[in-house]
Amino acid sequence: MNDIDYLGLDGNTLKTFLAVLEEDSVSIAAKRLGVSQSAVSHTLDKLRTVFDDPLFVRLGRGIQPTARAKSLGPPIESLLDSLKALTFQREFDPKVDSMEFTIATNDFPLQLIFPDLLKKLTAEGVHTQVRFIPSGVPSIGSLRTSRCQMLITPAPPVEADIVKVQLLKSKMVCFYDSTIRSAPKSWKQFVDSKYVEVRFSDTESSMMVLPSIDTSTLNPPTITVPNFSALSSFIKDSDLITTQLEVMSLGLLKDLDFAPLPLKTDPLRLYLVWHHRDEDDPAHQWFRQRIIETVNSIIGK
Repeated sequence: MNDIDYLGLDGNTLKTFLAVLEEDSVSIAAKRLGVSQSAVSHTLDKLRTVFDDPLFVRLGRGIQPTARAKSLGPPIESLLDSLKALTFQREFDPKVDSMEFTIATNDFPLQLIFPDLLKKLTAEGVHTQVRFIPSGVPSIGSLRTSRCQMLITPAPPVEADIVKVQLLKSKMVCFYDSTIRSAPKSWKQFVDSKYVEVRFSDTESSMMVLPSIDTSTLNPPTITVPNFSALSSFIKDSDLITTQLEVMSLGLLKDLDFAPLPLKTDPLRLYLVWHHRDEDDPAHQWFRQRIIETVNSIIGK
């Protein structure tokens, strides 16, 4: 048994451990925390002594956690949640309190919502650090491990520890360049059209969340791009089309024409999602409300 004082373990030390556990990388964890790699390595050396375990071992060019490190994850996460809860009743002033948020989202909500929001906050004298994790269809795993505090997704799970609020509802439409072609007016014209698909990875496509459309009947996409930002450049001055949310006409696809789809579809909803551990945090509550207000302002509610 070692004689290290366990009371010497502080929240930042435990936060560093969780960051390395979640990222499987000292360098990525250091970048995420905004500290040097040597600082993270020093913290891990301290923790190895405290827990009498190597915690992370080399695996090729990376590292992997030991069984002991994996077992420490949940109780440390719970402890940090408890420490955070102690501050929930504090007086909160967005112009004084330090705020830092990590949000998982793809480039559509990122560009629609946050440039306007963060410019407004700066003009109000509110300074907050916001980090975005690029995600196609964000996973709740990143919320449960505290890799992010919020995510924006059209497909939130129904889980007891997950909280959500609808940000917007929009119908699906066909985007195209009217100087080159007309919009498809029948299902056959739609199916026969050459289209651009957004595919975030080998297993994630934007078409996966399209409501009420049997995508198996469509021809393979003519072009596949990794994000929504690339769509307009390929469709402009071409006969290509894409099927996306009408609300994208307010942002990423504002340079394109759009028309109703030649079939009836259900609208798609986009949700802001967070873990219940952050439900009562005053800074979290305040920032969530500012996100909702910004969306309502953009879509004209």
